[in-house]
Amino acid sequence: MHINWALLAEVLIAALITGVGTVVLFALGVRGWSNHADARGEGRSDVLGVATAVVSFTLCAAVVAFGLWIIVAG
Repeated sequence: MHINWALLAEVLIAALITGVGTVVLFALGVRGWSNHADARGEGRSDVLGVATAVVSFTLCAAVVAFGLWIIVAG
Protein backbone atom coordinates (compact mmCIF):
# COMPACT_ATOMS: atom_id res chain seq x y z
CA MET A 1 0.00 0.00 0.00
CA HIS A 2 1.34 3.39 -1.00
CA ILE A 3 0.52 6.53 0.98
CA ASN A 4 0.76 9.85 -0.79
CA TRP A 5 2.22 11.86 2.10
CA ALA A 6 2.15 15.16 0.21
CA LEU A 7 -1.57 14.84 -0.47
CA LEU A 8 -2.21 13.75 3.12
CA ALA A 9 -0.36 16.83 4.39
CA GLU A 10 -2.35 19.03 2.02
CA VAL A 11 -5.64 17.64 3.33
CA LEU A 12 -4.47 18.05 6.93
CA ILE A 13 -3.49 21.68 6.39
CA ALA A 14 -6.77 22.45 4.60
CA ALA A 15 -8.76 20.84 7.43
CA LEU A 16 -6.85 22.77 10.09
CA ILE A 17 -7.24 26.09 8.29
CA THR A 18 -10.94 25.50 7.71
CA GLY A 19 -11.58 24.33 11.26
CA VAL A 20 -9.67 27.12 12.95
CA GLY A 21 -10.97 29.72 10.49
CA THR A 22 -14.57 28.76 11.15
CA VAL A 23 -14.09 28.96 14.91
CA VAL A 24 -12.41 32.38 14.59
CA LEU A 25 -15.24 33.64 12.37
CA PHE A 26 -17.84 32.44 14.86
CA ALA A 27 -15.94 34.06 17.75
CA LEU A 28 -15.79 37.35 15.83
CA GLY A 29 -19.53 37.13 15.26
CA VAL A 30 -20.21 36.55 18.95
CA ARG A 31 -17.89 39.45 19.85
CA GLY A 32 -19.63 41.77 17.39
CA TRP A 33 -23.05 40.80 18.70
CA SER A 34 -21.84 41.31 22.28
CA ASN A 35 -20.51 44.77 21.42
CA HIS A 36 -23.88 45.60 19.88
CA ALA A 37 -25.73 44.38 22.99
CA ASP A 38 -23.45 46.39 25.29
CA ALA A 39 -23.91 49.53 23.19
CA ARG A 40 -27.66 49.06 23.10
CA GLY A 41 -27.75 48.67 26.87
CA GLU A 42 -26.02 52.04 27.16
CA GLY A 43 -28.45 53.65 24.73
CA ARG A 44 -25.98 53.84 21.85
CA SER A 45 -25.95 52.33 18.39
CA ASP A 46 -23.20 49.98 17.22
CA VAL A 47 -23.55 49.40 13.49
CA LEU A 48 -20.04 47.95 13.21
CA GLY A 49 -20.83 45.26 15.79
CA VAL A 50 -23.96 44.20 13.94
CA ALA A 51 -22.17 44.22 10.59
CA THR A 52 -19.33 42.14 11.99
CA ALA A 53 -21.77 39.64 13.46
CA VAL A 54 -23.83 39.36 10.29
CA VAL A 55 -20.81 38.91 8.01
CA SER A 56 -19.11 36.44 10.36
CA PHE A 57 -22.20 34.30 10.88
CA THR A 58 -22.99 34.36 7.16
CA LEU A 59 -19.48 33.16 6.32
CA CYS A 60 -19.76 30.42 8.97
CA ALA A 61 -23.04 29.27 7.47
CA ALA A 62 -21.46 29.31 3.99
CA VAL A 63 -18.57 27.12 5.19
CA VAL A 64 -20.99 24.65 6.77
CA ALA A 65 -23.22 24.61 3.67
CA PHE A 66 -20.20 24.05 1.42
CA GLY A 67 -19.04 21.18 3.62
CA LEU A 68 -22.47 19.57 3.50
CA TRP A 69 -22.61 20.05 -0.26
CA ILE A 70 -19.24 18.28 -0.62
CA ILE A 71 -20.45 15.38 1.54
CA VAL A 72 -23.80 14.98 -0.25
CA ALA A 73 -22.39 15.44 -3.77
CA GLY A 74 -19.51 13.04 -3.18
